Amino acid sequence: TLLLVSGLAFVLVRMTGNPIDVILPIEASAEMRLEMSRELGLDRSIFVQYALFLEDLVRGDLGTSIRTQKPVVDLLMERLPNSLQLVGASMLLALLIAFPLGILAATKRRSFWDTAARGIALLGQSIPTFWAGIILIYIFSIYFGLLPAGRKGGFANLILPTLTLGLFGFMLAGVVRLLRDSMIAVLDSEYIKFARIKGIQERSVVWKHGLKNALIPVVTFVGFYFGILISGTVVVETVFAWPGIGRLAYEAVQWRDYPVIQGVVLLVSLITLLSNLIVDIVYAYLDPRIRYGN
Repeated sequence: TLLLVSGLAFVLVRMTGNPIDVILPIEASAEMRLEMSRELGLDRSIFVQYALFLEDLVRGDLGTSIRTQKPVVDLLMERLPNSLQLVGASMLLALLIAFPLGILAATKRRSFWDTAARGIALLGQSIPTFWAGIILIYIFSIYFGLLPAGRKGGFANLILPTLTLGLFGFMLAGVVRLLRDSMIAVLDSEYIKFARIKGIQERSVVWKHGLKNALIPVVTFVGFYFGILISGTVVVETVFAWPGIGRLAYEAVQWRDYPVIQGVVLLVSLITLLSNLIVDIVYAYLDPRIRYGN
């Protein structure tokens, strides 16, 4: 999978344009452009460039940034903790809100809680993150002056980006909708009815017997969406000037920094693959019928 991703990223990134057009001034001569092309290794055929890229990749070398002249691995390791911090805080916020809402919506169908949960999910799915971020900056930073508008710093700098990504980044909406539908299907099953007939407390029926069996589609969504959030933070990180992977990708696209874009794509793909592996392992814990091996 990573080999396929590397090939696609290598080809597609070169369709965005030539970095020489960004680096050199418009009046640069043909000799200057040719010399710069040789320095960057762009004068060779794309097949040779890809072969050299794979050769370096096997050694753990993702190349050197065209813009900053720093190793791409160093840039990724410098920005990755910031993105993980933002994504982790946003996912925690979204899950802390989504789980009670989804369970209440499933256990109290056609009630106020059900309507409120579906309304919140609809808003979270519909409102663009860049617009929500700008509105939050205006309210809490400009109008009330309570929180910093952006950049990385203390805990206060993390609040607005976390609220934006956690409430309007589709994680909250997706988990609420999935958990509600999954819980409704589980609570209508025969073994749940039998547990109630036996006189087991409703709280135990819902949280012990119902929730655990309803978690498989939710875990699948959360695990898959974690990798998407790492790369999908580009809008939020740009609005709040947060120095993460998303903003690094945005800057690399602006400068047509081929090695950095390729490094970001490969890193996000690797994180997505690892999160899917963890989801597969968690399946066996949630459902004893699922086993791996002979």
